[in-house]
Amino acid sequence: MITIHLNRILLLACTLSISAVSFAQRTLRQRTDSITALVQQFLNEKQSEKLYELTAPSFREQLNADQFKTVTEKGIYPMGKIVASSFEKTTNGIFFYKVDFASGPSLLSVGIDKNDRIFYLLLGPYQPSVKRDPKDIATSNPLKTDLDKKVNELALNYMTQANTSGMIIGILDRNQQYFYGYGETNKKTHAIPDASTISEIGSISKTFTATILAHAIHEGKLKLDDPVNKYLPDSIPLLQLNGKAVTFRHLMNHTAGFPRMPEKFDEKKIDQNGIIIYPVEQFFGFLKNLKLLNEPGVKSEYSNAGVSLVSTILQRLYNKTYEQLIWKYICDPLGMKDTRIHIRKEDSARFATGYDASGEYYFPRNLPPVYQGAGGLRSTATDLLKYAKAQWDAPSRSLTKDIALTHDTTFTMEKSAIGIAWMHVFAGDVPVLFHNGATGGYRSYLAVNLEKKIAVVVLVNSAIAADKTGADLIQWLSKQ
Repeated sequence: MITIHLNRILLLACTLSISAVSFAQRTLRQRTDSITALVQQFLNEKQSEKLYELTAPSFREQLNADQFKTVTEKGIYPMGKIVASSFEKTTNGIFFYKVDFASGPSLLSVGIDKNDRIFYLLLGPYQPSVKRDPKDIATSNPLKTDLDKKVNELALNYMTQANTSGMIIGILDRNQQYFYGYGETNKKTHAIPDASTISEIGSISKTFTATILAHAIHEGKLKLDDPVNKYLPDSIPLLQLNGKAVTFRHLMNHTAGFPRMPEKFDEKKIDQNGIIIYPVEQFFGFLKNLKLLNEPGVKSEYSNAGVSLVSTILQRLYNKTYEQLIWKYICDPLGMKDTRIHIRKEDSARFATGYDASGEYYFPRNLPPVYQGAGGLRSTATDLLKYAKAQWDAPSRSLTKDIALTHDTTFTMEKSAIGIAWMHVFAGDVPVLFHNGATGGYRSYLAVNLEKKIAVVVLVNSAIAADKTGADLIQWLSKQ
């Protein structure tokens, strides 16, 4: 998708559910700095062909070489040469740099994959960061106990950044719950977020999809290592590379060789109900022409498209919507009354307003059925703590069995591992079960220490990641 404005040039922006694991952040920063230096060099030299060679296959699926050349020649080169640049911040694996063109400053955003190829490149207006005064940030924290004070320290480290809005932190510590609200759910009403505030949870939805998949496995409807083509129309060619077929295991641990996003998925194309237009026929058309990026099972490259395929197959197998599936097998048994795809009219006042990374209002979109299992859920801190507790104490034998399967390691990397959607990572030196989420105006974090029965949920209504807040908090709690 290409959009050209005078003050905003969008080369590629896939904002839905970009997950990042914190342990790799320092190395990733160094690699991204190097690639960004090349981007600036090739822009100054007006070598769009060399710049395009730096891009990932997923980028090229969205923007071909001729389109890219048109964008650079008509939208960027007239701004003059880049005379200076400096690193600004990082959010969910995307790195932001202030670049001073001859015509004035802009903000360059860059995201690279494990092969140091650019999958995300955005040039937009630069707005100087102005930190918020802690005194201006409202909170429900009573500031009495050591826990209260630790939460306040970590929360303010996040909230004092420029363009944050609101934050709700939920803690489950050996059956004791705590909730802390900061900031506002809406910049006009200034209501402090609380345990019942509804927020988009993005890719945490993938762990729900994993649980439904596990249930289907235990019911004998499919097997984890079944080729997915077994459950697709015959018109879709075998999804394979070097004779190795794509399975459910590959899709759920991101080793299928799928691109990050489905082809021609554009969140700006919505119907009268605010639902992104991307019918299943278009998704299957994408699969018919799909060329895998690598042999299945070899390396993990995060893919929303892959999990979307799993959730689509599950909906077809059960002949139910995604929301019906998660309600029947997860939400209803756990009493999670506020976890849904669509916001009901009676709940709209509790739905936090989302804001993008520049602090501007984000118009919420509803994901189409094919994509809901990859990042479409909305929930509350209360519901997510119920879900977190079920990771070690589910109310039924069936759900216990389903959840346990999602924890089983299916792919191992140097410093982390992947279960079925869930990630096994370290918060500092504490091993946790983890997933986060990102949509256009929201970020979410969920981590569980299964051994000590501790869970932390962080939900924010701005496009500024709060993973560090959550990771630092569960690390501290685990050592008390």
